[in-house]
Amino acid sequence: MSEHHQFIFPRDFHLPPPDWPALQARLLEGGYVLAPQGENIPYSAIRGDSADADDAFWHSPQYCLGPAARPYLSEHVRADYDADPRNFPLQLLAYDGPHPRVMVGENLCEPQVPGSDELARPMASEAYVDLIGQAYENPAVQWHCERNGQYYRILELDWHYSLAMGFRMVRCEGLDRESAEGLASLIGELAGQVMRCSHRHL
Repeated sequence: MSEHHQFIFPRDFHLPPPDWPALQARLLEGGYVLAPQGENIPYSAIRGDSADADDAFWHSPQYCLGPAARPYLSEHVRADYDADPRNFPLQLLAYDGPHPRVMVGENLCEPQVPGSDELARPMASEAYVDLIGQAYENPAVQWHCERNGQYYRILELDWHYSLAMGFRMVRCEGLDRESAEGLASLIGELAGQVMRCSHRHL
């Protein structure tokens, strides 16, 4: 049985990470998530789905998305959310260094230069996997695009919604890309850092 998760995470994970417990408090205070009580416990928590949390040094409970998060969802996902919010869990995960956490699945794509249809080349075939390894060892590493002369950190490239990497993650389920990007915008505003999002298919 395949698994699908969406992740939201800071783009610039070479910088000091944002305060995830403080973000948790803002999400609760704003009604973006609901306290996990009674009918507000997501199905994933009832199933005991906690694999990614097992390696975290801190994690929140699994929350259901709250009504204040609804405007950030796509029209299609909003209809599914209205039918049963317990299918839309959200959990904050914080990992220790020195190495970042990498969340990828079988849908990992070769990156492109941002804002263009140009693949991030010259890179030898599969060299983008080596770039992930370099950023794992040194989160500040940059890739140089010989065509435009620019330098890019790993999450400044366009990975087509397929790579999550860093020390802070928000794990979700049930989101399409538009909804994940909407929540990433919200969380970026609350946390004070630019966020990216991805989908992991296992």
